[in-house]
Amino acid sequence: MFDAVPNDSTGYVVAAYVVFLALLLIYLGILGAKFQRISRDISELTEEVEAGRRAEPAGQTGSTEAAKEPTGV
Repeated sequence: MFDAVPNDSTGYVVAAYVVFLALLLIYLGILGAKFQRISRDISELTEEVEAGRRAEPAGQTGSTEAAKEPTGV
């Protein structure tokens, strides 16, 4: 009777799927590490901004032009 998948090429198909799965897992691992690093950097920057806001005295708003936030164009 006729087989749907010949036995001689089954190994190549399985190997191709294994290689594809391995590459996919490596890619997802790289993306996960990148997102984790970005999240950590954002957390550190947020902490620095919050520490800077707490260090500034409440009555002082900053008199220099460089310290002011832009109001728009």
